[in-house]
Amino acid sequence: MTAQKGELRQGYTTGSCATAAARAALHLLLDGEMPERVSITLPDGGSAEFSPEAGRRDAAGASCCVRKDAGDDPDVTNGLPVCCRVELLDDAPEGHIEFCRGEGVGMVTLPGLGIDVGGPAINPVPRSMIREALGGLLDRYGLRCGVQVTVSVPGGEEVARKTLNARVGVKGGISIIGTSGRVIPYSEEAYLESIARTIRVARHNGSTHLVACAGARSEKLLRIMYPDLPETAFIHYGNRVGSTLDMIRHDGGFRHLTVGVMLAKATKLAQGELDLSSRTVGLDPQFIEHLVRKTGYAEDVALKAKALELVRSLVDIVPFSSSEPLYRALAESCRRVCRNRFPSGGLEFVLMTMQDGSMLCDEHGCRDMQ
Repeated sequence: MTAQKGELRQGYTTGSCATAAARAALHLLLDGEMPERVSITLPDGGSAEFSPEAGRRDAAGASCCVRKDAGDDPDVTNGLPVCCRVELLDDAPEGHIEFCRGEGVGMVTLPGLGIDVGGPAINPVPRSMIREALGGLLDRYGLRCGVQVTVSVPGGEEVARKTLNARVGVKGGISIIGTSGRVIPYSEEAYLESIARTIRVARHNGSTHLVACAGARSEKLLRIMYPDLPETAFIHYGNRVGSTLDMIRHDGGFRHLTVGVMLAKATKLAQGELDLSSRTVGLDPQFIEHLVRKTGYAEDVALKAKALELVRSLVDIVPFSSSEPLYRALAESCRRVCRNRFPSGGLEFVLMTMQDGSMLCDEHGCRDMQ
């Protein structure tokens, strides 16, 4: 997809690539030649063209691949071949598509993804795209049968280790995904959908207590506090804590929520900021100075806090502990902000530092955690 100068170039999802590969393979099977270009219809009504490769035809079926192009998005699947083998099912009902899992495509092992457990991790929208693309071609050739489609992604199993697929129960490879058919570079929509998917999987697998944390480092600390919770109960919000809490509330299946935030980002959350990215909100020394003064510290402490260049250095001025009014006030402010997004059910807030410990605040007050 061509971009204007200065714009990020869009790409296409694995679902779009699989649809194009399946259509090219069926064309090869029925016509005897692989098309140089193949066009598909995207879910938004637009169209896209792809150049299929590695076409093969035998007595039973045919296969083709389409190379994944994610545009300027840092997608771990970029450059992988997405391949489909098609075989006609003469005894199947007209228009029936049987989806099978090939090399590098994951298997669904947990409920909550809208796909049968044990089936190939080919999401509902790509399945619909493939049905439409193949159905039109079958009609053109006057065929009244079904098709078996085996999707494979060589290299997909290795790439899947860099994703959170295992967290949501997709094992052995990647998912064939995409709701719009397009890859929008650094897409907020795609990022939030990945969070929503982990929330759905947690609920479908019986979790009533969720732990929301920024990522792997904070999860490591929190898992020590909650060793009995399953991996699916830990939800990564990245920087979008507000949107994540909204999704948890709207899901409605959770009775207890723990929100963990590192010290620096907590100073943003305490001010009501719900996107904790440094690109959105920077360090606010005035807020920290105000909080230090408000909680009763001496003038020299307030001036040192005002001069901070890194929030994590605050622990050098005021040692980190739940006995310190500063940190209690900070954590309690964060908990109030979170309560606005999660108004009912148990709510805990954990204020964390990497070296100096953690403290938990709930309706009973704050206490240090090991």
